Amino acid sequence: MNTTSAFHDHLRRQLGFLSRSCEAYDVGHTDEAIRIATVARVLIHQTKSSTSLLTHLNATSISLLSTTRGPPIFNPIYFVGLGILHFGSNEQASYEPKLGRGSYFESMPLDRWWSQTVMAIDRHPLTRRSIVLAAANKDGGAHVDSGLTAEYEALAQDGAIGSFRQDAHETQSDVPIVEAHLVALRQIGYELLHSPELSKLADG
Repeated sequence: MNTTSAFHDHLRRQLGFLSRSCEAYDVGHTDEAIRIATVARVLIHQTKSSTSLLTHLNATSISLLSTTRGPPIFNPIYFVGLGILHFGSNEQASYEPKLGRGSYFESMPLDRWWSQTVMAIDRHPLTRRSIVLAAANKDGGAHVDSGLTAEYEALAQDGAIGSFRQDAHETQSDVPIVEAHLVALRQIGYELLHSPELSKLADG
């Protein structure tokens, strides 16, 4: 087997991992989102000591699907870019990955996609790169580290991006939004799996 063929096999394997992690997330195993981060890192993250799979495939010029425009300028909190507020028939609200339910879809170059600001906490921008690497390198994807980035740690805190006001038994209560970091990672998984150029590369 030649080297190029082997790397294509690795790409198909990684996308298989990604698909199964997304399926597991969707049936309730939301912590599977951390594995989504690990796959994204393997595919894209390039360093002096580590070569990304897309670099091995000479495919760093491909485009990937983005489902968010990014935050408006100076918006102190921006979280709906990778998630969606969902209100069920029982009036219960939740914050979920938007998957294909959004109104914005753009194919953008890999470097721009990786560095695009997709969320913001207290005016601190969060890119796909920063979310993925914090999850994969420090939050259990490939390594565990006590020193999470401040922005990622803030995103992972219950209520970091707000809360829902819910009525129950004639009383109102604020229910914090939870797992915003995992929601972001699941949406990143969706974007990767629905990027035509990446799928075509895997078929090559």
